Amino acid sequence: MGGRQVRTDPKWGNIYDHFSITYEYANGARVFLHCRQQDGCQTENGEHVYGTKGTCRMTIDKHTITADGTNWSPTTKGPFGQAYQTEHEELIASIRSGKPMNDGERSAQSTLVAIMGREAAYTGKRVTWDQIMKSKQELLPKEFAWGPHPVPPVAMPGKTKFV
Repeated sequence: MGGRQVRTDPKWGNIYDHFSITYEYANGARVFLHCRQQDGCQTENGEHVYGTKGTCRMTIDKHTITADGTNWSPTTKGPFGQAYQTEHEELIASIRSGKPMNDGERSAQSTLVAIMGREAAYTGKRVTWDQIMKSKQELLPKEFAWGPHPVPPVAMPGKTKFV
């Protein structure tokens, strides 16, 4: 689910400013996503993973794994301490070694998972991987040109249809 509570001015287009999505996997695992883009609110960009033997909390600047009562967190000088810096160093090293990493497919799938969650919130319906793969939804403008483009209406769960 999701909606528009704060960003309702036409300058924001037709976007929602908060979401709550549950992703369900074939093996029974579930991922819960909650986010909001609203000024003046507590902000956090991170993930919490709960497993049968422990938990992991990953934020932009700190990762903590707790298992069997023991906490582990990489140092800021360790291989995982500066995630974005490490990511760029590894990418550059892979290119220089002649074995460039190609995360294109994984990136596309990750983006599609986010779109799938958004479509579930916009329609108020369960959206499966097969449905999103067969979707006829067109997210690009009909024509690329300078100037304003028409903005589709704000989605209304229960009324907006999945395409």
